[in-house]
Amino acid sequence: MFFKPESYPWTLPFIEKIDEIKKELAQVIDRPLVALNKSTWAPERPNLLTSEHKVEEAWKTYTFRFFGIDHLPNCESCPVISSLIKGQPNLVTVEFSLLEPNTHVLPHRGFTDLLLRSHLGVQIPVGDTALVVNDIEKTWQNGKFLIFDDSLTHEAWNKTEEQRVVLMIDFVLDNSRLSAKEICRKILHSNTDAHTLSIAPIETWEEWLEKGSFPVDPE
Repeated sequence: MFFKPESYPWTLPFIEKIDEIKKELAQVIDRPLVALNKSTWAPERPNLLTSEHKVEEAWKTYTFRFFGIDHLPNCESCPVISSLIKGQPNLVTVEFSLLEPNTHVLPHRGFTDLLLRSHLGVQIPVGDTALVVNDIEKTWQNGKFLIFDDSLTHEAWNKTEEQRVVLMIDFVLDNSRLSAKEICRKILHSNTDAHTLSIAPIETWEEWLEKGSFPVDPE
């Protein structure tokens, strides 16, 4: 269920740049949820949440890349993170994932077993925070990775009075028989997730993947 970060050399530059990553988070953490063609946080799956906050805002992400599609305004706002993921096609999703205080992400499963998911602790409060995969519980640590198979049943919670933020990265294994783009295309083509389909139909997602980026604000 969990894997050793040292087995994946791409993790080291992120760990070495953790202080700069924290600074970039501080610069964007208070940005509001606005149109997705601007620099913005986006709400995540309110149907999976229990929280003392509005579930539409209790779990949100600041996306740099999502299934091979770059969010250019967000990348421009965080040049250190952008430089770390540039030229790394095997990193198919990269985003800050923020849980508000006293928020619980209920048990669920990810899109595919063709990727592994990693969490780099960026802002981890002291107290009861946890990630559980198939009943095995781990706690995030600042500046360290947790790597796991998110196709297995997992849940997470932040039962503290502070925000919890990780840099979430999905990646393709080096021995994969499929390329990163082929995997992303396969995921998007078979996607039935109501949350992503509420953003755009499958055909539009596939167009964005071929282009390599989301639409940007024409201004």
